[in-house]
Amino acid sequence: MWWSDRSLKWIRNGLVICMTLTAAGCMKPLYGSVNGESVKATLSSIEVKPIPDVAGHYLREELLFNLNGGAVPDEKPANYSLSVTLSESSQSVAIASTGNGSDAASVSITARYTLTDMAGKSLHQGTSVASGSVDRLSQRFAAVRAFREAKIRIAKSLAGQIENDLAAYFASRTN
Repeated sequence: MWWSDRSLKWIRNGLVICMTLTAAGCMKPLYGSVNGESVKATLSSIEVKPIPDVAGHYLREELLFNLNGGAVPDEKPANYSLSVTLSESSQSVAIASTGNGSDAASVSITARYTLTDMAGKSLHQGTSVASGSVDRLSQRFAAVRAFREAKIRIAKSLAGQIENDLAAYFASRTN
């Protein structure tokens, strides 16, 4: 009896190992090379068009930083162009017990982006959403700064999402 339990364990472990090795052959690295060109080099050849508003400014700067691997963008001709439009919303999430308004708010930003080649042909479109919370303070400057800090955090999150989506797009391209 003990031999059959032991052999079933070995068979089960062998099947798990075989399935893992089979699935590993299907994987390819996100930042590997496609058609002889690295995805990182392709990402650094994207021109990010200016995005209006404060959140747009921070999002563009984060995208430039992320797409160039943290380096200063090279002065080379771009192969692709990225256009981004933002829409913001703010919602109160906690009501003050004193009845003088809300104590906290949730800020949400939706980014819709389009990647085009330099001929203007649309290659990839996507949407990313990120949100953050902010305390509503009674001092005006502190309240403005709190909302700005929330937008900076959200811009960093959106930039990461967009970078990963673009990297996945380029890694999956075959031509």
